[in-house]
Amino acid sequence: MDQVGKLELSWAQGYNGDQACYIDKDVICYLCGNNVKFVAEDGAETVFKFPGEGVGPLAVHSLSRCFAVAEQCINPKIYVFIYPTFRSMSVLEGGAKLEYSKLFFSSSDYLCSLSGIPEFELTLWNFDKGIKLCTFALSRDNIPTSISFNPGNWRQICVTTEKTITLLNIEQSNKYYVMQPSVIQFGHYNWPYHRRIRLPAVDPEMEEYDEFDRDIPTRASTRMTRYTVDVPKAAKAGLVGELAEKLDDIQDETERVKPVSQVWTPIGDLYLGCAGGQILKVDSEQYRGKVIYYPPKIPDAPDSRMSSAGFQRESMVDIQQHVPDVSQMILDGSVDCIGLHKRGLYCAGKDGTIRLVDVKSSDVSVIEQCNMGVPITSMSFSPSYRRLALGSSHGSLHLYEPGAPESLKLLRNLHHGEFVSIGILPGNEYCVTCRVNGEIQVWSVDKGHLISSVSIDMPAYSMACSPLLNVCAVGTAGGFIYYVDLCNIDEPRVVERVRVYEGTVANLVYQDTGAYLLSASEDGQVFLIDGRASKKFKPLAHTETRPTGVKGAVQSLASYTDTSGTIHVIVTHNTTGNRRSGANYLTYFSVSEEVIRDLRYNCNSLKYDFKDKSIRKVTLKLAVPSYGVAISEGDTVYMMAQNNKKIHQHNLPKPEELPSEKTRDPKELEKLRMEPVAEFPGHQLPGGQCLLSPHHKWLATFGTDGSIMLRTIGQMDKTVSLTPHDYRIGGVKAVAFAEDSQHIFTTGFDGVLTCYSWNYSPTGLGKAKSAMEAARAKKSKLMTSQKEENDVIQGMPEWEPERGTRPTSEKQQGTNREAREKAKRDEALERDEIYKTPTPIPEDNSTWLQVQELESFKEEDKQYAEIKKNLRVSIKDMRKTLQSMLRNNETLPDIEQLNHHEFDLDIEEQLRLQAEADLEVERVREEIEFENLAKMYLREMIKRECWDEMVVKGRAVQAFNSNLEVSNFPMRERPKETKQLLETVTKRRQIEIAEEKARKETLEITTKLVPTTADDEGGEGEDDDGKEQPSTTGSLEGGLPDSDRIGAQYGGGSELFYSQFELHAREQKVNQIVLLEDAIFRIKNLFNKEFDELFLKKEQEIGKITDKNKRIKKIIADLELVEEVIEPTMGIAEKPEILLTVNDDEVKVEKFYTPEQRKEIEKKKKEEEERRARERGDNIRERALVDMMGGVLEIKKEDELKMDIPKPAFMSQKEESEWSEDEQKAAKEFERRVKELQEEREKYRKQLEAELRKNQSVIQESMAGFDDMLNTVFMKKIKVMMVIYQEELKILRLRYSLLVEEEMETQENELLRLFEQKKVNKQKATQTVQETRKSVDAFREQYDILLAEDKVMDKQFKKEFQDVSAVQQDQLYRFFKKRPRALKITRAEGDANMLPNPFADRPSTARTNAQTDSYMSNQMTDLDKLSNCPEGVEQSVWDRLCRYRMEKVRSENLLKSSALVLAEMNTFLGKRQEEDERLRNDIDHIQDQLSKLREDRTRFNLNLEVQLLLKQGQVEVDAGTFIHDYKDSALIHRSVVEELNNNIKGLGESKIASMVESKDFRKGIIQLEWEHKKMLMQMEDLQNKMKDIQFMKVTREIQLFLNSPDYEGRKQGEVGKLEQTILQQKQIHEKNIDERQKQLKELERTIKQRENENEQVLKELENLNVSVYERRHIEEVNADRRNDSGAEKRYQEIVQRRKLVDLAKAQAQEVAVLRAEVERLRMRTFPALVQVEH
Repeated sequence: MDQVGKLELSWAQGYNGDQACYIDKDVICYLCGNNVKFVAEDGAETVFKFPGEGVGPLAVHSLSRCFAVAEQCINPKIYVFIYPTFRSMSVLEGGAKLEYSKLFFSSSDYLCSLSGIPEFELTLWNFDKGIKLCTFALSRDNIPTSISFNPGNWRQICVTTEKTITLLNIEQSNKYYVMQPSVIQFGHYNWPYHRRIRLPAVDPEMEEYDEFDRDIPTRASTRMTRYTVDVPKAAKAGLVGELAEKLDDIQDETERVKPVSQVWTPIGDLYLGCAGGQILKVDSEQYRGKVIYYPPKIPDAPDSRMSSAGFQRESMVDIQQHVPDVSQMILDGSVDCIGLHKRGLYCAGKDGTIRLVDVKSSDVSVIEQCNMGVPITSMSFSPSYRRLALGSSHGSLHLYEPGAPESLKLLRNLHHGEFVSIGILPGNEYCVTCRVNGEIQVWSVDKGHLISSVSIDMPAYSMACSPLLNVCAVGTAGGFIYYVDLCNIDEPRVVERVRVYEGTVANLVYQDTGAYLLSASEDGQVFLIDGRASKKFKPLAHTETRPTGVKGAVQSLASYTDTSGTIHVIVTHNTTGNRRSGANYLTYFSVSEEVIRDLRYNCNSLKYDFKDKSIRKVTLKLAVPSYGVAISEGDTVYMMAQNNKKIHQHNLPKPEELPSEKTRDPKELEKLRMEPVAEFPGHQLPGGQCLLSPHHKWLATFGTDGSIMLRTIGQMDKTVSLTPHDYRIGGVKAVAFAEDSQHIFTTGFDGVLTCYSWNYSPTGLGKAKSAMEAARAKKSKLMTSQKEENDVIQGMPEWEPERGTRPTSEKQQGTNREAREKAKRDEALERDEIYKTPTPIPEDNSTWLQVQELESFKEEDKQYAEIKKNLRVSIKDMRKTLQSMLRNNETLPDIEQLNHHEFDLDIEEQLRLQAEADLEVERVREEIEFENLAKMYLREMIKRECWDEMVVKGRAVQAFNSNLEVSNFPMRERPKETKQLLETVTKRRQIEIAEEKARKETLEITTKLVPTTADDEGGEGEDDDGKEQPSTTGSLEGGLPDSDRIGAQYGGGSELFYSQFELHAREQKVNQIVLLEDAIFRIKNLFNKEFDELFLKKEQEIGKITDKNKRIKKIIADLELVEEVIEPTMGIAEKPEILLTVNDDEVKVEKFYTPEQRKEIEKKKKEEEERRARERGDNIRERALVDMMGGVLEIKKEDELKMDIPKPAFMSQKEESEWSEDEQKAAKEFERRVKELQEEREKYRKQLEAELRKNQSVIQESMAGFDDMLNTVFMKKIKVMMVIYQEELKILRLRYSLLVEEEMETQENELLRLFEQKKVNKQKATQTVQETRKSVDAFREQYDILLAEDKVMDKQFKKEFQDVSAVQQDQLYRFFKKRPRALKITRAEGDANMLPNPFADRPSTARTNAQTDSYMSNQMTDLDKLSNCPEGVEQSVWDRLCRYRMEKVRSENLLKSSALVLAEMNTFLGKRQEEDERLRNDIDHIQDQLSKLREDRTRFNLNLEVQLLLKQGQVEVDAGTFIHDYKDSALIHRSVVEELNNNIKGLGESKIASMVESKDFRKGIIQLEWEHKKMLMQMEDLQNKMKDIQFMKVTREIQLFLNSPDYEGRKQGEVGKLEQTILQQKQIHEKNIDERQKQLKELERTIKQRENENEQVLKELENLNVSVYERRHIEEVNADRRNDSGAEKRYQEIVQRRKLVDLAKAQAQEVAVLRAEVERLRMRTFPALVQVEH
């Protein structure tokens, strides 16, 4: 195949929303699969095939018009190409090991690359020279979200991640480069160096705080110490290293902003857009940032609306009032892309809206916006900043002119999405693609332009184009096949929809001539469909291709039509359930024209399922699981092996090689395995498909490795391969050949469509001609039918879905149908008729297969109609008989009645129901058994933990007469390790005590610890040796003997304890904990022994009470009393082992017995009855006892008293008068004996009552005595628990101190790690400083040499021109010193204020340098012209001068550049020295921290915490909110307090005496002052009264009252006149009201007239307003053209008005003064009653 030629890329289409950038003033470029696509604004396209291995990220340099692309392979390279020649500019190597994740250019000659796994390094390149300058390692935890150079300063790079914003400053020392990071700070304070800097919170209301600023009490706040150790959280968690540094981030639960985009400003500041819609501003000089915009909070919409129309309108009004307008807001995802423009900041994002944001003012606002309608993922300005390229993830490219929202223009709309398939339309001019979302697209073959598209509004799973007519078939879910008419390429339309089967249509293949369409369902059914429009695309027949009894999915479908028109079909299946394992079964069959013509004969039924014999169907098992399938002439099959990924060639078995159809056994076919006959080189990854060219001479294989391999059928080992798609995304999805095989079309999972064309070699032209001739012959053969079918399909109307009714699901339709059938069935039962199943009717959206099944059912109904009728009659008779039997059964007795299920004639149904019931019972039984098993396991675990492992079981003793209860201490057996540790500690402590004692004896130290002077109410209890007892916190009393010590009484005494003042070392604290735990164990053990005695005592008491109760019950029975007997018993708390056994009476449900158990119980019951029957027989022993002793062995006294004296017979037979003397004596004797018996009984009764009361009192006394004993034990238990709690508190304090020591040790390790790290960095920094200083010194020497050489050139000028005269020499020297004027950068596009480029004021340094060099070169050329040569100077001399001057200029330029480099190197050296100094300061700071920590550690070990027990009155510290705070407290002796109290009491008494004396004296003073104030107030009151009388106005009324003798009569007369006046006024008022009402009516008529007139005036006013606005607009336009001649006149009017206003104010003030004077004079005329003093 390689001899045919090569495949070259013709075009490629596809855009997924990645960055699309301008590379020229009107050309946009972006990645298109493995290619780079260039699109001009006028629509012209260019595709560049990337020569590297795989395509990585793309970067574009619009100023230099070059682009860089990285490879996707091991040790990838970066290629830099020049546009539009695509010449390779440089190749950058060594920047990554596996991949590059991002590339970006600076505004000059630098490129930065970011590598991916595993380095995550930022590398700086000089792409012009291809040199790697420096690298910087980024954190592997946070992936960068955006990176960019500062356009005005290439030495600054900003890197943002989700958690940090970092500025990298590139520092240079000659040829040495380094990146120095600076993290941006947010907030009001600087974070310490050891803390991670956090970004601002998403919610502005959430305040930032530091853990050290919070006023939270520490764990040591309750100690009686002034010293507290602060340990960082990392040390508390025991973390060291990276985990300690990450602890803050791990514990930070605040949602913070996530920067996703960035843009630089001309002054070097940064604007950053965040994922949540926030906008940040960063000052790159101060390294500080702030949030300048937070998105507003939008209230949630209401969940539901009112059902009533009126209320709904009301609620909608409320909603509109409360929901803000979000169109003018920047919300979540609105700043994913940002760009800086002269007019402001342009933002865009997922909401599809472009907004121009004003960020210069303090209030950020949107001043321009345009809705694009699709999510925006890319934004790029043109080099002139006059256009904006916008890319969307939906596959569209738009152009937008800033400042003109209506200028939005669609440049490309490719509808990005995964392709399903690709096909070629007849005519070889257009190809058709289908995407997953159902979008059908038509592309031109020659240019690759998108001609048109149409959507079926359904997810698509397959597509096939007909070779016969311009139609493509699209398969969707639910078994639907859509047919799209493509006769009119510009307006495709859906003309038909056919539902063939249920399930997804995942496989569609047209037969070679296009007459038939093959479709395979997921369950293995292959359908043959007529592919002609004249046949309405009718399905014809189907067949089952899966092996019998095997479930599996169809993997591939292929067909081949031979010269006779027979269609050979191959289907592969995967029955393993894992599609990746490949197909393991193959089914092939052939359908001839004869079979199709007579389908009714060649099908089994009206379902149109092919007979296997008619289509010669055979199913074989593949020896090697394979992918894809292709069949060619000669029944040769090609597949891709799954195990070795090679291409296998198979030959289908011939009919004579298979067993005959008569004797064919399916099991024999299963044994047949299809072995490959040859294998050829394949792909690198498993998976893929096979495809034959239209002329069946070439085989194409493609798969997940992204490559396509083509080979000829005759030479399978020679291939032509290409890699159009990336294997990382999924590789190649579909491939299609053009009709003449001159083009190959590919689609991949990356959403890219490519077209490759053949570049034939001389030997390949013949093979190409054969392909074209085959296509030409096929086209001429199908031309007539193709034209007819195209005419038919063009006449078909466009298919539209039914919109009248809401579509219902199949489940709902089935439910409705079942409900209708059930209603009819019930109606038939009520009428006592046989229900006749209705003839099924196909429902809406029924599949073709379902329709054919219904047709077969109808045919069967017609065929067996008579038989069914007879069967219905028989069933009806049987039903009547059965009903009569049921009625008779109801009249029988209950014992003779049968159950209803026994009348069920359907035995199979009975067995089925019984089986279902058995299964349900078995399931329930199994669930119950598992549940019981789980409970039993839980019970065993609880029993083992809480009972079996307890040496002392937990139990309690309860009182008899109260609720008092005392429990013991449950105790486990101490482990062997604990015992060994205790033994070790004991021996060690004994050795320590012996060593201390021996040391004291050796040194003759006689000092002894003296008990403290504290009294018995508090203090530390220690024995004579200073050894502390277990309850030194107050449970021991100092100075008492051991027998009186509480701790020793409770069994916790020991001489091995350390004193609390000696616990300094860690080992001592650990030993003390072990000894205290042993003391607690001994105390509990001793109490448990006493508890056991108490428990035994209660058992004895209960036994005694039980014995007493037996006698009491006997006495109560003898006395026939009704009294309650006290019977105390042990409860569950006292005998918890009762809980471990379950008695039968505790189970409330009936016990279930198995049949075997029932038989055993019946057997025992029968034996018991037989035994009793034998005992009821002749028993000699019992009969002898009754005859000889009356049935008892011993006669008791109470039995004798119960026996009555027999009454003589004569007393009942004779009257008393008839008795004889003997009888009378006998009667008297009888009476005497009866009387004695009664007395004896009464005496015995009193004895029994006395004994009863005595026994009851004894029981009560014993119970009361036991309760007293229990109360004593209870009080002891309280004291024991007090002692135990005190010792446990000691243990907790000791453990806390050990924990603090561990934390401080962890902190010390972390500081040591930081110290070593800083030390290493310091060594590197020092070495860098030394090396830099050496290089600076060396470069300075070179600079000095250059400077000296430059000066020498000036001195050597006269020597160089000795051959000229002195005058000419002076002239030449002036020309030698002459230099061009410096370049002034001018902008070709006018004023900078009119340029949209925000960086126009600050062009890049590289651009300025290039312009300067070009200018200087041109100017020097002008100076060297011969026209500038002075007169008299020869040309040779002038040329020599020009050369010498040029050398001088070059020397000066070299000197200037060297001076700049030297200054840069000095700056670099200074920064390295500052860095070295900073590291030294950090090391000093860490050393200070280490010193402080060690000091704290020593102080913590020495500043011991001693536990004391004080009474409540001795604590004089105010209680806090929760517990006492003893931080600022002191422990002093009681005598000191008492002495102070006595002094205070004496001073207080003396002070009280002096206060009483002062009080009495002060009392007199206050009384005199009060009397004085009282007199003053009386005097002031009298003066006020006098003034009132003097200044009282005497009005006429007062004068009349004083002068008139009959004032009251005068008043009465005036009242009468006033009443008459009131009546007259009322009449006048009524008259006035009538007049006013008339006037009101007249005014209302006038108002209506005025309203009508106003409406007309308003209409005229609108017209006048329009005219006024037009005139105003004209006036504003022409305002600049006219001179403002009236300005001076208006100014004079304003000045005159101001003067008049001032004059009016002055006159108003003067009038106010005059009015005040008039009022004063008027007041003087009033008479005053003032007494004149003589």
